Amino acid sequence: MKITMRNVWGAMLGLSLAACGPAVEGEESAQQEQSLEAGCTQLGSTITGHACTHANNSGDLVAVTATSGLTSGTPNISTAHKFYSVTLPAGATGTVKYRPSLAGSWAFYLTKDITVSVKDSSGNTVASALGHAVSATGCSLVKAVVFDLTSTTTDYRVDLGSATGDQVGVVLERLEDSRVRYYQDADGDAYGNGSVSKFTACVPPSGYITQRFDCNDANASVNPAAAEVTGNSVDENCNGSLTN
Repeated sequence: MKITMRNVWGAMLGLSLAACGPAVEGEESAQQEQSLEAGCTQLGSTITGHACTHANNSGDLVAVTATSGLTSGTPNISTAHKFYSVTLPAGATGTVKYRPSLAGSWAFYLTKDITVSVKDSSGNTVASALGHAVSATGCSLVKAVVFDLTSTTTDYRVDLGSATGDQVGVVLERLEDSRVRYYQDADGDAYGNGSVSKFTACVPPSGYITQRFDCNDANASVNPAAAEVTGNSVDENCNGSLTN
């Protein structure tokens, strides 16, 4: 058999994918860009928890001083996985720059309930896709505002404030990096239907959970934790056997 470079690279790719293990349904799209999905009203605990981790970690703290409007000295807040402590002009709005590393939906988590507005490099205002209060135990973040940002080659202008004490903390998180697969649990037995799911960084719809493997989501007596009843032609515990 003739071995070509295409064969070699194909084999190497196959081994690489195998080493990562099998993919969960739908997660092949995890890195695809997408705007905030319709129906999202609040960000989920996974992305908020990640933001809180940075806000609580002194090693992630970066202090910057915002300018009054966009100037040559306007600082950027573009480094990922950081908690920016932004000093604002006294009693006024402050300006910083942000250039996302990847296009997508970006959440601006704030330590104060202040306004945040974003403009692209042409001066056009980017409408916020979502905004809501944040309440997380042991976390200083109190507000999240989401913007769908498409450019990774130019800076966005971000206006913050004003704020009490002329200072605000900011953490940025990309929604696509914190999506979780939720499965529909129609029968309420705490096991979801692997064929019906949502992949989102938002709070999931009612009746969706992270546990799957329910082989009959219309019968709460059938799930992987159920006791098998022999002789009734029903696989109660979803293990593929009618006898154990």
